[in-house]
Formats: sequence, C-alpha cells, structure tokens
Amino acid sequence: MHVGHRTVSIGVYSRSVEVFYVKERRGRAVKKLLLVALAAIGGLLVYRQIQADRAEQDLWTEATDSVPAGSGV
Repeated sequence: MHVGHRTVSIGVYSRSVEVFYVKERRGRAVKKLLLVALAAIGGLLVYRQIQADRAEQDLWTEATDSVPAGSGV
C-alpha cells in the first residue's frame, strides 16, 4: 500500500520512510538556520548603514554649523 510518501506494509513503516523523514526534518532545520543567519546579516547591514548615515549627518552638521564650537556664544 502506498500513502503519500509513506510505504506501509501491514501497518509497519519501512526503514526508507524513517530515513526520508529524518532527512526532511534536517532539511527544514537547515533552511530555518539559513533564514535566521540571513536575517541577522541583513539586520547587521541595516544597522551599519544607519550608523554610517548618522556619522555623515554629524559631519555635515558640524561643517555647516553657523556658530563654531567652543566660541562661548
């Protein structure tokens, strides 16, 4: 008898079916791990870009400030 991916003979799963499900679960775990890693890398890249934008904005603010720093005004 054949049901979906399972091969059943007299109510007992065959060994190949067990191996298939272990590999399938391992594949899902690897996919989830890759997604988490990609999300972390993406988050790091966004964070670094935000920091770079802030640093550039600080430089522009300092360069275009009409009152020099430390002038006491």
